[in-house]
Parts: sequence; structure tokens; C-alpha cells
Amino acid sequence: MSTSFFIFVVMEAVLEQIYDLYLRHSVISTDSRKCPVGAIYFALKGERFDGNKFVLDVLNRGASRAVSDDKSLIGIDNVIIVSDVLKTLQNLALFHRRKLGIPILGITGTNGKTTTKELVATVLQKKFKVEATKGNLNNHIGVPLTILSMDQNVEFGVVEMGANHIGEIDFLCRIAEPDFGVITNVGKAHLEGFGSFEGVKRAKGELYNFLREKSALAFINADNVQLEQMGEGLSNKFEYGIEKGVLKGCVRDVNNPFLSVNWGSESMGCKNSLETHLIGAYNLENVLCAIAVGTYFGISSQDINDAISSYYPTNNRSQFIKTATNKIILDAYNANPSSMVEALNNFTNMDHISKVAILGGMKELGEDSVLEHEKLIEHISGLSISTLILVGDEFADFTISTVSTLKFDSYESVNRFLKKSPLSNSLFLIKGSRSNRLEKIVPFL
Repeated sequence: MSTSFFIFVVMEAVLEQIYDLYLRHSVISTDSRKCPVGAIYFALKGERFDGNKFVLDVLNRGASRAVSDDKSLIGIDNVIIVSDVLKTLQNLALFHRRKLGIPILGITGTNGKTTTKELVATVLQKKFKVEATKGNLNNHIGVPLTILSMDQNVEFGVVEMGANHIGEIDFLCRIAEPDFGVITNVGKAHLEGFGSFEGVKRAKGELYNFLREKSALAFINADNVQLEQMGEGLSNKFEYGIEKGVLKGCVRDVNNPFLSVNWGSESMGCKNSLETHLIGAYNLENVLCAIAVGTYFGISSQDINDAISSYYPTNNRSQFIKTATNKIILDAYNANPSSMVEALNNFTNMDHISKVAILGGMKELGEDSVLEHEKLIEHISGLSISTLILVGDEFADFTISTVSTLKFDSYESVNRFLKKSPLSNSLFLIKGSRSNRLEKIVPFL
């Protein structure tokens, strides 16, 4: 166990006092603007904010208690003073996780972890009362809040874990204490924090390390060489894939525009078929992971198919949108070199006379940023795309002679262009890092 772990830095008596209050009120809030009546408000602080400033206001608006580390609030009714609010929140989550005693599956990876989390939770709901990470609450604050959202009626937890520095996944594992785990894949993302691709593997592999420590089970894509190598020494595995694994699957159709899948056991063959509402062959590994989890926990093939077929992606992830004049693949929640290439390859394989790719710059690549954008431009130059719209300073110095290309510094600039020169009867791919806010372009298409 990591010697740097914070376990029970909060005085146990204070922690038990807060936990007793939590059991009575059951709602934790860290947002002073949206703190529900009766909730326990944790006054977190960061570089640009200090939740302690809003403690009195939150209490006046009906919060039952406030947890603060501002000593000037000592003696005020319904304020609990601790040495560190964030560590108290994290310890409370761990305390609660151990009291719950339910199975928890942890999910991390470079690409696809949120989609995989949603699919896995949807499948497990066919048999269990499931609580899963909401949205993207997958960091040192989000994971504790996810754990604390689980009440005594929950039978299974699915916890997404994100990271941009080595050590973060290990830290989150010490809070969630997963009994099962999934690494969706490893790729080039957050290189600014991880330092290199090897750093990415080391960071994501911290989930496998925790599972080894507990002799817990990992669901592994056996076709992924990197994951297979990282998973060496795991005593418990459930492997899936296209070529290898106890459970196998294959793409039946990917251009309709949704992904259709055949799947089955290694011994029985791919006798099951399902239609998804997901775009792209790259989502096959996410679907297979959900099928593998469902199969392991005894969910019938029909229920697995029904669950996955009923899932519609949201939040700017692989969404398919039809407007009056265009069709749009909106995948603008995030982007990195590997996810960009996969999305573009799938896009160019789709049948349409006019294909327009709107791409935003990839962030957090550190000193590799110029090289990775150069590689992306080289890749695009060999693809069949009618028009390319590049957004962001990262593309300023690059040119492509094989594709009609337009460059803009922001989504606002793109929208001004589209307002004057509308594009119609086209299939669009919109993809870029979150800060580009490319989803704002959709109303102009």
C-alpha cells in the first residue's frame, strides 16, 4: 500500500461524527451555488476559489452542516472545523465505501472510459441496482463524491477514474477500493503530465497493480498487446477480444451509420447480434467490455443485447445528429492523437459524397504537441475528405495540398464563416479537445 496515502488523517472521532450526519442527510455538496436544502456542504478551496467564503450563505439557505478548515468559523453553529476539507471528504468516502461492502468496478484508460462506464452500468442494471460515476466526476474530488452518492440500496458500483499525472490512479484506487477493474486502452494523451507514452502506461497500470495486490479480477482486451503486457502477473483475468479471449466479438456493420456487432463465447461462436447507437468501429472494444462484464456476472445474452441497444450516447461523445440540411458526428468532448486517427479513419470509411471534418487542436501534449499535430496533418493528407476546417493555434503553421482546407482561431470564427457561407448536404465530423468548445458549431450546420 502506498505510504503517501492519506488514510484516516482526520481524527476518527470527527470522521464518525460527520459520517453519522451523512447517514441522516445523505447528500454531500461541494458547490455553494447548488447546495440542496439539508445537505452537508464541504467548503473546498483551490487556486482560484475558496468555498469557506460561502459557508454562512449556504447555511442560511438551508444546508444542514458545513465542513470547513477556516479557523475563523470556529464556534459558529452547524460548522464542523477540520484540518483539511478535501482530505476529510476523501476519508469519508473511504469510510463509507468500507461500510457499504458492495462490489465496485473501476474503469480507467486513455480513450473510451466514459462510454465504457455507461455501457457497463447499463448492462449491470439488468441484474443489480447500480450507481455509476455521473458525467465526468472521475478525479480526486469526483471519485469521493461518486462513492458518497451510493446509499445502502445500491448493489454494485461503477467508478470511472481519470488522471493526468502518475500516482493519481493509485490514489483513487485507495479511495474506491475496486474489486474489479478495466483499462480500456493506453494512448498518447496528457503527455504534458505523464511525460511520455511509457508514463501513460505506468499511470494507467496503477489500476492493475491495485488489483494484483488484492488478487482481484481484471477484464482485459486480449487483442491489445500493451494491456496484455501490463496485465502480466494478474492472478484473475477475464479476457475478451476479436482474435483472442474467452468472449469474442466482431463488427458486422459500421457504416449504417451505427455499429452492429456479432458476439459470443469462444466455444459457442458469435451467435448473438446486436445493433448499437454508437458511431465507429473503435467503439467495438467498449461494447465488448460491457458484454464481458455482463457475461461474467451472469446476465443473459438477451438482456445484454437489450441494454446495449437501448444506450444512446450523450455529452458530445460519438453522437449522431441530423439537421435539416446535414448529418453530424459530434465527438467534441475530447481528443488526443490516437482518438483523432480512429475517428478520422472511421469517418473516411463512411459513404457520403461530401465529407467535412472540423478538427480542434489537441491540448496537454507538452513538448510533443508540434510533432503530434504534424503527424495528424500527414495522416489527413492521405484521407478522402472533401473539406477540412482546422480550429486553433496548433494548426497555424501547417498546410495540406491534398484537401481543401480552412483555418480559424476559434469556434466563433467558424460560426461567422458558416453564417455567411452555409454548408449543406454534407456529413460532418466534429472533434477536438474540450477547450475548443466545437459543439457550439452545431447550430450553424
